Amino acid sequence: MKKTIAAIIMTALLLTGFSVASSAAAQTESQKSFIARVGALASADMKRSGILASLTIAQAILESGWGTSELATKANALFGIKADSRWSGKTYSKVSTEWNGWTTIPVTASFRAYNSWEHSVNDHSAFLVAGTRYAAVIGERNYRKACNAIHKAGYATAPDYADRLIALIETYGLAAYDAVSGAPDWTGDTSTTDTPPAGKPVTPCVTITPLTPEQKALVTALLKQLCCNK
Repeated sequence: MKKTIAAIIMTALLLTGFSVASSAAAQTESQKSFIARVGALASADMKRSGILASLTIAQAILESGWGTSELATKANALFGIKADSRWSGKTYSKVSTEWNGWTTIPVTASFRAYNSWEHSVNDHSAFLVAGTRYAAVIGERNYRKACNAIHKAGYATAPDYADRLIALIETYGLAAYDAVSGAPDWTGDTSTTDTPPAGKPVTPCVTITPLTPEQKALVTALLKQLCCNK
């Protein structure tokens, strides 16, 4: 009887495509190290700037390729901020790709350079705070809104920029750094309010995935066994 119940439970789980998963995806040691290092800097910075730590970390990952980009390794620049007339510090020139409205094109540009990653994180926040167009990002407590706001303000030209930031935050559980910094984690909330939906968990513990051919075969075998062993 117990075996039959267990089989029924397993079948139900497989049929619905549910799989138990942690809130963060599997990470390499270098990725863990990068998130921990930048996360600590972003959390400390958030208390001063009001910019969500999860947004800062996600941008650092995306813009620097997990700290491996040319700008990150040679100029300590994690965010690819251009060096315009407002910048009086060190610079680094390189070819980058930019979206021109219908495709990406190579562009040689001058970027801000720093003495350390901490300096880069701090200047990133100072850059956002100083720009009036980023006003919607400052103090925003919902990471989805913050990602869309920074994209709408024109931080990057890629049309899927906000979606990529949100995916990084949700894949690697970066919103945990917002909670550490004192901001509530409304994971997955797409409403227009700053209040989490009633009964909605802060961190998802279940993900829905499609059945693989092997899972389908196992479901079929289990169903046959259940039907034949009443």
